[in-house]
Amino acid sequence: MKERPILFSEQRVRALLIGQQTQTRRIMKTQAFGPGQDYHEGVHAFDVSANHLHGYKLMSMADISSHCPFGQVGDRLWVRETWRGPIVPEEQLAEYERDPLPFRTPAFCQYRADSNELGQLDEDVQHAEQFGWQTAIHMPRWASRIDLAITSVRAEKIQDISEDDIMAEGVQTDTHFLNNFFTMNMNAESPKEAYRKAWQKQYGATSWEVNPWVWVIEFQRVEREG
Repeated sequence: MKERPILFSEQRVRALLIGQQTQTRRIMKTQAFGPGQDYHEGVHAFDVSANHLHGYKLMSMADISSHCPFGQVGDRLWVRETWRGPIVPEEQLAEYERDPLPFRTPAFCQYRADSNELGQLDEDVQHAEQFGWQTAIHMPRWASRIDLAITSVRAEKIQDISEDDIMAEGVQTDTHFLNNFFTMNMNAESPKEAYRKAWQKQYGATSWEVNPWVWVIEFQRVEREG
């Protein structure tokens, strides 16, 4: 089993925490494979910019999926999100100065996805404003609070997403149709329309029309041991 980091926005983190998101799609980069990787001799490439197989034809999309940079079934992903910490209560500062290592855990961190709940934190913690928010890309492993186990990996075009998969990406239909990730002011007529608008907002106005190949990563949240 291998572990890899993966970035999630604050809205998506909220969906993960309440169990509404069990899939994510990430744009695929051109894949190149050399000899000795279960293919015929020569170099095999999946040219995602041209949307076709280039060079020797691969046997199936499973050949592509086996090279997903996010991992394979059974591997783990640890979520990077906007955070700050460690936040140490005043009564524990002396202990922290003696040995900071025990405080490098999610229990002593704040996460901006929970910012609407900060008023519930202890007063001493609220006053620790000297710790500014850190961008997700800079989150170390010890600060991550969400682990995901990969259950499936495949490749597909973004426009091929099914309505069930849109639900698995975080859309729900029973409470005003949209959840925290798919904002209600998009005036979408359907789940797929909401997903399209959210995709364009994240990746650019033409990102849906070009219909890029994406990695489809299915996962389930797993509890930390210990």
